[in-house]
Amino acid sequence: MAKRNKKDKKQRIALSSYTKGGRISSLIALEAFILFVLTVALCIVQNGNAGIYVGILAWAIFGLALAGFVIGLKSYQEETKFLKYTYIGTISNAVIWIGILCVFLIYV
Repeated sequence: MAKRNKKDKKQRIALSSYTKGGRISSLIALEAFILFVLTVALCIVQNGNAGIYVGILAWAIFGLALAGFVIGLKSYQEETKFLKYTYIGTISNAVIWIGILCVFLIYV
């Protein structure tokens, strides 16, 4: 094993924590997913006749996923932070947003 120089220690950037926007984006993705499951359960319970309630929840999910995606994209600008939750939140929100968009385009 090679010994590390004092110079190497000075040049390292300390990764202090996870990005704040990434954590928020991940929580928004989790909330949007829970609402999506609630929407599907509501449709099943009402035998497809849920009406306006499903539409309102779907629009809420659409808006949440879009907001989470934008917050996730902005969190890439935070320097010297871990990006784990940024990746998870941004990708999850994009998948949920595209999924709801596809449902709208198929059934409307």
